[in-house]
Amino acid sequence: MHKMQLEDEKTWPVKVVAFLERNEELFRNWKTRFKPIDPKEYDKAITHLRAILRDSDYTLQGYHCTRLTEEEIQSILVKGMSLPSAATLRERIENLRQNGLIDSPTANYLLSKNEADDSNRAGMIWFCFFPPRVEGQLGIERFFRSWGGEALYNSHEDDKLSGHMLTKIGTPCLIEAYIPIESLAYHGGLDFKLIAHFLRNRGLKPDNPIEHEDRAQHKIPAENIIRVIRFHEPDFMKLTGCAKWKPVLS
Repeated sequence: MHKMQLEDEKTWPVKVVAFLERNEELFRNWKTRFKPIDPKEYDKAITHLRAILRDSDYTLQGYHCTRLTEEEIQSILVKGMSLPSAATLRERIENLRQNGLIDSPTANYLLSKNEADDSNRAGMIWFCFFPPRVEGQLGIERFFRSWGGEALYNSHEDDKLSGHMLTKIGTPCLIEAYIPIESLAYHGGLDFKLIAHFLRNRGLKPDNPIEHEDRAQHKIPAENIIRVIRFHEPDFMKLTGCAKWKPVLS
């Protein structure tokens, strides 16, 4: 497993860096328009880079923002992360019911009202490959304030009873993991962001944000989980910047 950090070129595979260096003039000219570039030549280079990146041995360090019970934390550390779906949400809600954290009517209500099987949510685990604080409070706080993920709290935040209840379950957490690049969306844009980082490291100022976020489409195995960082731990506070949030996170 080759463990890459997008912000640290020293962690990139030698093969990736060598390809970027061989094609630096092409990518630089395409970006700056200093010299006309044949689009077919550029597309060919992008396709080649994408193929190199999707080597099964390459992973990218990322963070998943969420809210978890202690039982869920331990399960992720032992079993890894499963893809979200209506079935996995049902299992999680049933575990809450069995552990006495919610009653049966509440469990049934949550099961009847959620977006877990929506096509834009099921089978995807979202990660940001940069410190989450970059997104600011408005960008990440909802993931931490309510249990169950966006597919559940989207349907309950405005409900005074169930919405409030979801804010009392679990603990805000960051899951830090190495995500296999081959599991990311093929057209997710990682190749373009990598080129932008590469050119920035060589003096070309980006004209667009180069932070990358993407969705994993395969289960994340336990051996790829680096750690689960809980609210109040120093690294959680540092990575999220939540100490300055108003209202405060709890």
